Amino acid sequence: MKNNFFNKQIKVGDADTSVNELLKETLINFTWGFCGNSIVVFMAKEIDIAVLLNFFIYYMLISIIVNRTKYETILGKFVVLPGSAALGAFTGYKVAQLISQLI
Repeated sequence: MKNNFFNKQIKVGDADTSVNELLKETLINFTWGFCGNSIVVFMAKEIDIAVLLNFFIYYMLISIIVNRTKYETILGKFVVLPGSAALGAFTGYKVAQLISQLI
């Protein structure tokens, strides 16, 4: 299983990474952006339980982000982090609006 597609080393731009690591970091950054922006919508709508749940997830992700190895490549600094976090933030904003309307 160690030689499967997800663990295979790949070169993307100036970064040597694996598909697994790339997907994992992208998902973490997306979820961080998603929760960060959902908090704002839920606060504005005063949906306290959603704010609390988002704070918990958001700060759990902050602890992962602060304690991980610093991105040192152009791919990590300028694509993976801001791209996936911005997409997550916009998605969180829209999904939180939909959830707010349903509640």
